[in-house]
Amino acid sequence: MKISISAPGRICLFGEHQDYFGFPVVAAAIDLRATIQSESLEDRVVELHLDDLNEVHRWSLDDLPAPKPREYWLSALHVARREGWLPSQGWKARVSSKIPQQAGASSSSALTAAWCATLAVRAGKTIETEKDREWIAHATWRSEVAWFNEPGGMMDQVLCAMGGVRRVHFTPTFQVETLPRPAGHWILIDSHEPKDTLKVLSRAKEERLKLLEAWGVPLGADWPEKRPARPGHWNAHENRLMDATVAIRQVSHLGGRAVESMPKNIQFIGEQLQVHHHWLSHGIGVSTPRIDDILNAAFDAGALGGKINGSGGGGTAFVLTEAAGFEPVLHAIERHDASALPIQLGAEGVCIDEHG
Repeated sequence: MKISISAPGRICLFGEHQDYFGFPVVAAAIDLRATIQSESLEDRVVELHLDDLNEVHRWSLDDLPAPKPREYWLSALHVARREGWLPSQGWKARVSSKIPQQAGASSSSALTAAWCATLAVRAGKTIETEKDREWIAHATWRSEVAWFNEPGGMMDQVLCAMGGVRRVHFTPTFQVETLPRPAGHWILIDSHEPKDTLKVLSRAKEERLKLLEAWGVPLGADWPEKRPARPGHWNAHENRLMDATVAIRQVSHLGGRAVESMPKNIQFIGEQLQVHHHWLSHGIGVSTPRIDDILNAAFDAGALGGKINGSGGGGTAFVLTEAAGFEPVLHAIERHDASALPIQLGAEGVCIDEHG
């Protein structure tokens, strides 16, 4: 049996660095995809070819080694075995991806979602319905975040598995809403600046969690409109972190409403993206001088808005333009030795491209 399964990357429109607080996010799958092609073997061996890294891995389904940190291929196999959806027959798989790697566009989660879907299909499950894809999203999260106790939320897994443009609620119950695709022309920017995802996530999350606990403000759906006075001993840095947290919550609400009810109002959406980036860069400090420079050049060339994408500390950003401004913005990005990748929002989630 031969199967080809792919999953999309994603950009976070509104709500960056707040999903792990239980706050909702608005994000979109993009038409850059990761693909896993597999064919059955006669024994119980899994053979994985990572062509981009020139690596080949082989594991026995009867004797899986313990996964090392971020070895999501192996953790997914362990999760599948524990939960009863590990295939009974081995297979050989080959991996390819058009998503910028380790750059904040969910290349890892796209591959893990496609890998979990590959395991599921080979174990006799379907991945065709909304409910199926939501299950893949949760399986991907269990393989990536829960298994290793990592600090991330669940936005990446939802968008890579379910696709589309979505608002994702995490509290009081997990809920996914489908939103319209916002208009305009979109460009993903690969800065080629390396990043340390776990270090940035830990710094951005843990320090603010401690401050919010000290402030006495509940998270998630219980976030109050009127909040108590802040502790008087907080310094400028701590107050700035809380200013950013409150502002990102507000701009995410405004931007999400615009995507939901005014998807063609790209001027307003662009303005809110710029506000979001300001607080990510100057409030939480997850942007970099290089990415700020590239974005400012894009704005000067006519981009309506944009922001850093993903955890930050390097990697990707994106901008929104009108049709007339698309080419000037594209060239402005490339003059900064960054890759400008035109993207379409609302791509299909994990899917079977070939099955025979």
